[in-house]
Amino acid sequence: MTFEEKRETLQSTCWPSVIFAEVMACHPGRGRLMNAKTSFHVSLTRPMMRRPKSRKEQVLAGVLPVWKEPGPTSHDVVDMVRRAGRIRQVGHTGTLDPAAAGLLVLCLGPYTKLAPYLMDTDKEYRGYFCLGLETDTDDVEGVVLQVGASKPLSASEIAQAAAQFVGEIDQVPPRFSAVKREGKKLYELARAGKEFEVEPRRVKIYDFEVGDPQACELPSGFVERITDPALRQQIEKVHSLIVRVPFRTVVSSGTYVRSLARDLGRVLGCGGFLLSLERTATGVFTGEQALPMGELETITPEALEDHLVHGVDVIDRRKYPVFHLLPAYASRLQQGQPLLNTMFEEIDEAGEVPSGTICAVADDVGGILAMAQAQKLEGLQRKNPYAGAKIAGFRPLRIFPGGLR
Repeated sequence: MTFEEKRETLQSTCWPSVIFAEVMACHPGRGRLMNAKTSFHVSLTRPMMRRPKSRKEQVLAGVLPVWKEPGPTSHDVVDMVRRAGRIRQVGHTGTLDPAAAGLLVLCLGPYTKLAPYLMDTDKEYRGYFCLGLETDTDDVEGVVLQVGASKPLSASEIAQAAAQFVGEIDQVPPRFSAVKREGKKLYELARAGKEFEVEPRRVKIYDFEVGDPQACELPSGFVERITDPALRQQIEKVHSLIVRVPFRTVVSSGTYVRSLARDLGRVLGCGGFLLSLERTATGVFTGEQALPMGELETITPEALEDHLVHGVDVIDRRKYPVFHLLPAYASRLQQGQPLLNTMFEEIDEAGEVPSGTICAVADDVGGILAMAQAQKLEGLQRKNPYAGAKIAGFRPLRIFPGGLR
């Protein structure tokens, strides 16, 4: 009996499983056989397909700002969004320490491909420094290394010290941080008790404001973690000189506020660490528009979709200029070919962009088509017959097929 004859027989009759096994043995490449008579014809004529994603898994796409509370890790919040939105593809654009609160910006669906560009944006923080002590982690979770409080600190003295950090500075990250050294994270080396040097990094402090010093009540269990009796006695003697200072700062990506607290204390000669922290803004997102973390426990995918931000609205134009591509050149971009500023609606503005600037390429409805890097084309500049005309090229770095809308 040929394969076609067996298939016709099986379509009209429910045969025992031995016939199914015989067909598979004779024709192993024809696909998986199903025990259900109604589905047998499909399995023999075409390969088995994966179960399609649910409608909501396909629809949810955008950027979600969430307000994280102290306690959970950033990855815990990511898991909460996955459960709430019934979507697997969720990624963050920069973590917060478990003890910190504030804005956590998450990318859903195809927007996860945009995460590296949303991560590299300026951020705003507020919170409290503790001046008078220094810890091994540069925050309240660490163990006291030394007591430096020796005299009262005035508000003007602290403000003058803080002003020294405004601008571009070389900052040494905390020893307990996720910065990598020779393939290992620094906190892994520190916990293993290994000695190592931490290389400074260039960061920028745009704004650094501090308030008046206040009496500082150390958190419960903080002093109890100190095993050296001499350090405990020192803290008891100078307790009135240990103060907390409110602060607000705007910094570039990669800046550690813990290091800022430590270095401010060292400039003042008393030591310092981060007492509490909130991230209030990152890129174009602010804490006011963030979804409270607690609502993720009960929110539906439909309600979650209402909180998503889409298209060029997620782009920080101070960091990444946005140019709209003329429709005639859309296919050129999708093929990965370089673009010219003459192909954008904003011809003059695109021609003025400095070489090396990363830009967002958008369509006429505000969807993001690609991220591209500008490059001045001096050769074309000289050949241009129009006096004063400026020509710039744009090399696609990452293309988003169909656009992010």
